[in-house]
Amino acid sequence: MKPMKLMKEIASDIVSLVYPHICVGCGSVMPFGGGILCAECRADFDEPVLDRCPVCGRIIYHRGKCRSCNGTRLYFDRGHSVFEYKDNVRNAVLNCKYRNMKHIGRYFGEIMADYAEKNALCGFDMVTAVPLHKNRMRQRGYNQSDIPAAMVASRLNTPCVSALERVVDTKPQNFLSREERLKNIKRAFAVRDKEAIKGKSILLIDDIYTTGATVNECAKVLKKNGASRVEFLTFSCRAED
Repeated sequence: MKPMKLMKEIASDIVSLVYPHICVGCGSVMPFGGGILCAECRADFDEPVLDRCPVCGRIIYHRGKCRSCNGTRLYFDRGHSVFEYKDNVRNAVLNCKYRNMKHIGRYFGEIMADYAEKNALCGFDMVTAVPLHKNRMRQRGYNQSDIPAAMVASRLNTPCVSALERVVDTKPQNFLSREERLKNIKRAFAVRDKEAIKGKSILLIDDIYTTGATVNECAKVLKKNGASRVEFLTFSCRAED
């Protein structure tokens, strides 16, 4: 083993002794080299074999489109999500977004890149992440969707581009109703460079798909500024009630 690599591994072990690894799902202390999920939580991260809406990819319990896709004007062409947003998947997303566990983003990225390959999400001209407003970025220090976007782009051999900016510091969508979310997110995004996206096929990356208000608004802005196709891929989605 090279001296530098050995030193890094020793340093990592010392840090682990002082700051033990914590399961990102349930918060339990992990053994050395145990990854970021305990055995019990890992079971929640199996892809659910359930019916999906053929448009947005939401988990549904009937045939055909989900109610949201039936009743909303959609600007994205198709959506894909890996896991259902519940239990320890939900915990991991919240830890990544609000509890300064930036490293979880790499785990999300690996899973999403695997999903993109397995499901042949290809032929895109660029990959881009749903952006944070500069105020939220300053508070959090990172955008939880940037790392997965870069990893998916790398796996698909596609440029990762900051195509959008968030021009309105919106309220968090978490506790808003569907109608409130639609109003809250309206005109919140702008394209950075119209010429860069003109005629392009774009894969949009985010952490969670709930009502679809955010990704649909992003797709609307991209399409109205010349993008030819917009699909999205999220780490998780809320199942239809």
